[in-house]
Amino acid sequence: MSDKLALVKALLRGIRADEEQYGSLAKLLEQQRLCMIRRDCEALEAVNHNIEQHYAELSEQSLIRRTTLQQLGVTADHAGLQTVFSWLPAPQRTAAMTAWQQLETRAIRCKAYNEKNGELLIRQQEFARAFLGHEPDFIYHR
Repeated sequence: MSDKLALVKALLRGIRADEEQYGSLAKLLEQQRLCMIRRDCEALEAVNHNIEQHYAELSEQSLIRRTTLQQLGVTADHAGLQTVFSWLPAPQRTAAMTAWQQLETRAIRCKAYNEKNGELLIRQQEFARAFLGHEPDFIYHR
């Protein structure tokens, strides 16, 4: 097997692995939200730890993907990825493009979950401050 073929196969395996990783990250983000709503600090700590591990693994895989694209002689961006996909026979190209689209969709969904969890956390902190009488000085309110 040529080096180029091995790199392309590794790239495709990484995309599939990331898609699975984002699927489990989405479930963890849902669990995180439930833990925050229930104010279950112990469970939240465990979930947060797992989320951090997922982020680290996804970040590492992203670096590997960028390096692989560069080793293949294409740009380390969407255009470079599309160039690599264009090298594949039609059935594999379609499968790779579908996998990439699913990965992008899952990543967008995780980002939205994360943002909603952040908003919930902010609202909870604001409620706690108001309830405990730690409101900021009135001059800082809009």
